[in-house]
Formats: sequence, structure tokens, C-alpha cells
Amino acid sequence: MADITQLTGAYAASWLPWIMIPLVFYILPFPIFALLFLWIEKEDVEEERTSITNTSPMGNVTNYE
Repeated sequence: MADITQLTGAYAASWLPWIMIPLVFYILPFPIFALLFLWIEKEDVEEERTSITNTSPMGNVTNYE
């Protein structure tokens, strides 16, 4: 086991926690929640499209009988 006096941060990629902590906790949640929101909204739009019944004509229909 390492002595606490030997943990000086002089190891390979000692800068990694300084980059990963802000990236994971401050920057990464925004695109993740944005993609999650868009995916949820996309699912709702597809459900609404399939539930519409085609009983009325769409567009400019002038001569329907």
C-alpha cells in the first residue's frame, strides 16, 4: 500500500481528473438530456400519427362525393 506522503500526483495522466470531473458533471449532462428529450418527443409524435383516423380528406379537395 502507498504511503500518503508518496501520493504527490506525479503519475501518468495526473491531469485527467481535472478534465473529467467538469466534463462529466457540468458539460455532458446537457447533450445527454437534450437527446433524451428529443427521443421522448419523437416517440410521442409517432404515436399521435398512428392514432389519427383517415375519415376526412386532407388538402384542398374540391370535388369529393
